[in-house]
Amino acid sequence: MDPTKPHAQLFTLISALCLAGCASGARVQLAAADSVDLLGEGMARTLAEYHEDLVRFDEERQRAAVRDFIERIRTDINDENVTRSHAEAFQEALQRLDADHQAAWQRYSASLENVATLQEIAAGLRRQALESIALDDEVRRYFGEVMQRRREMKEQEKRKADANGEDR
Repeated sequence: MDPTKPHAQLFTLISALCLAGCASGARVQLAAADSVDLLGEGMARTLAEYHEDLVRFDEERQRAAVRDFIERIRTDINDENVTRSHAEAFQEALQRLDADHQAAWQRYSASLENVATLQEIAAGLRRQALESIALDDEVRRYFGEVMQRRREMKEQEKRKADANGEDR
């Protein structure tokens, strides 16, 4: 019995399992990348819609503050102290609106960074999957060459054995 045969069989089995694992891993990574891309696109679309709604709401709040201020000034035009307090209240209201707008913009920007991170993750998964597929192809080619050499060696050994048997 040839002591190298069990090793060769084990080598072939391990190679086949590695190849199967690499190929399925790449498919899973590509599917994951597609899923993460879809999630990112959905988040980006939702964020854009939310931001548009928020801008519209902020504009309505600002128009309402201006309208209320004008109405109060018209009502209390003759009382300087009251109009001064209305002006101060109006400035505070505008400052609060501006602070709300800035906070919303920061949340929106941070969310967009999260979307960019998702897109980066998807690209990384896709790149890893493609590299895995390329590696898988190289491994297949290598093992194909190894198996071809083994066949050729067996054929040579068989020819030698046949040639030695004919000489006897």
